[in-house]
Amino acid sequence: MRPGRLRRPGLLAGAAVAAWFVLAPAVWPARLWAVVLSVLLPVLAGRQTRLIGDPETLARIPVYVSSALSLWVLALLTVVVAFLSRFTLVSLGLIALPALRTLASAGAVTALSIAVLFIMNAARIRESPLATRLIPVSRREKIAFAGLSVTAGICEEFVFRGFLLHTFSTLWGGTVAVALSSVVFGGLHAYQHVGGALRAGLLGALLCMPPLLTGSILPSVIAHAAIDGIAGLFLARRFLSEMA
Repeated sequence: MRPGRLRRPGLLAGAAVAAWFVLAPAVWPARLWAVVLSVLLPVLAGRQTRLIGDPETLARIPVYVSSALSLWVLALLTVVVAFLSRFTLVSLGLIALPALRTLASAGAVTALSIAVLFIMNAARIRESPLATRLIPVSRREKIAFAGLSVTAGICEEFVFRGFLLHTFSTLWGGTVAVALSSVVFGGLHAYQHVGGALRAGLLGALLCMPPLLTGSILPSVIAHAAIDGIAGLFLARRFLSEMA
């Protein structure tokens, strides 16, 4: 076997080992799962994207369904790890707020995030071919995409702004935790190319604000679902036409 074939697995293993030691003294289930989320999952997401081939051959609804199922599996595994790590509901941000405060926080984050989308569109940052292909067109696709948006809001917020943000915060404090979790979140969106990954990282940082300021991820869940829905169902086609 040629050395080049070992280089990437070797780098991946080295990054995972380094992350394991950096994450000390977190309890081992949370520590192991944080390594998976921070190192292995972004690499697997990137590899899956490369294996897709021509995006134009993709059927949108099966992609939406498989993505939603994958997110629920990820969230359920995170529930198990959080239980084994003895994380409390409060530490994970699973607490209720007054309705008005929840909606106000969600609305503020949504508005700021939509502003980011407009700014990045004004900067002429183009979508990747895969992201463009996944924009829903038909009524059935839009309904399926709306379901995926809600799923992403629930599952990704629990995993990244609940579990991962808490794990990082206990080790390094809020500022570093926001930065690291946002970098990880951006890396998971590398299929959208550099501009899309940067955008996801910025939105991830904004979504960290409710749990840090209110202790609850519920505003982030609502905001995340709203951002994805507004972007995919209303803004994406407009932005693409402006780029043409």
